[in-house]
Amino acid sequence: MPLIIRNSSYLVSDVDHIHRDYDLLIEKGRIVSVGKDLAAPKGSEVIDASGCAVIPGLINPHTHLYQNFLKGVSPGLPLVPWCNEVLFPTVNALNEQFQGGNNRPAYLWSACAAVEMIKGGITCCLDMAHVNEESFIAWQDIGFRGVAGFTLFNQWIPENLIIDEEVLRAKTVQFIEKWHQPDGLVQVCLTPSTVFICDDKLLIWTGEQAEKYDLGIQIHVSEIASEVQDTLSDRGMTPVELLDNLGILSPRLSAVHCVHVSGSDIERLANSGGNVVHCPKSNMKLADGIAPIYEMKEAGVNLSIGTDGCASNDLLDMWEEMRGAVLLARVGSNNAEALSARDAFRMATIEAARVCRIDAGEILPGRLADLAIVELSGAHLRPFHADRLLDMLVFCTRAGDVRDTIINGEIVMRDREIKTINETEILQEAEKIESLLYDRRGNFS
Repeated sequence: MPLIIRNSSYLVSDVDHIHRDYDLLIEKGRIVSVGKDLAAPKGSEVIDASGCAVIPGLINPHTHLYQNFLKGVSPGLPLVPWCNEVLFPTVNALNEQFQGGNNRPAYLWSACAAVEMIKGGITCCLDMAHVNEESFIAWQDIGFRGVAGFTLFNQWIPENLIIDEEVLRAKTVQFIEKWHQPDGLVQVCLTPSTVFICDDKLLIWTGEQAEKYDLGIQIHVSEIASEVQDTLSDRGMTPVELLDNLGILSPRLSAVHCVHVSGSDIERLANSGGNVVHCPKSNMKLADGIAPIYEMKEAGVNLSIGTDGCASNDLLDMWEEMRGAVLLARVGSNNAEALSARDAFRMATIEAARVCRIDAGEILPGRLADLAIVELSGAHLRPFHADRLLDMLVFCTRAGDVRDTIINGEIVMRDREIKTINETEILQEAEKIESLLYDRRGNFS
């Protein structure tokens, strides 16, 4: 059924093109036309967007959805102790459930996360995660667009979590061939996580498979200072240099964090066309440091913003992340012009779409019909300065201001109500399942 959005007070095609009182026509999952007084095909569903801004759906290009059961439990640890004391026990507890035939937690963590993101106007995420097919079934049931990151590793992590490498490679290929749907809601990318949990051979093989299947690659890079020091000591190069030397630093790669990168690293990232995903709240919570966003922006690095997982952020809220990115960049460089609202909005839309390798992030004819309708009536948006719309959106808007969310041309949330699943039942079931994994003292069963 065609969908037409009428009377939008503001329609943000991209950061350079903001229109007043525009209509938007959607058919077959794509944007057909944008303009004034558009003719509606017979049988069209109509949404009135008076008093609202219609924006490209926000895109979260880096998260770990299995951490959704870890909201609020991080005990204030830096990265490596946090992995050992929070993440690995979680993975062990989840594995016990899966090995016992209970895959429901994977469905629920993805369903709860998708609901949270949809309610904040997020239409797609890249999930670098503990892979379980129930997660993708949840995306399909809800109508959420997701990029499933198949995680690769063969060293450093606890031995009980490492599987035979030939088995790992075979599972990777099977996963790609089953779930990668370039024209569907679920796509696949390869996520070797970090250079210190993969040897060079596995990283090279990852690059080869990405080329073969035309996939993206995502990897954590230079998140903490000791990672850089250890890579220099063990391999004679920084993580960025290593990725470049192995031939996988390219436009298909997204490097997450890049907190401790040198001038030479930044130059390599810029020259390669690679992408950096900045996770400001996660970096602050884990005391990783402040990424040199201003320097990377000035060098021409492709920059996007992601939330990271709920264990190091607690929320899947791209509005908070945009604000956090601007404020952290400014205080980190002592420069009030280091990052603008315009920059942050672009990082959360078209640049994030580049990381996810999807045809979205702008409201233009032919693009995927992934968008959000933001109500502008709240007291926190008054007085409303129409000539500073992007500043109003980035600095003042909240996730709760999102009224409607449309993904692939389908209305998945209307008037703040999820239309595709029973949200209440899902949240209640998730609360019950959580008791299988977590007791209230913060220990995992």
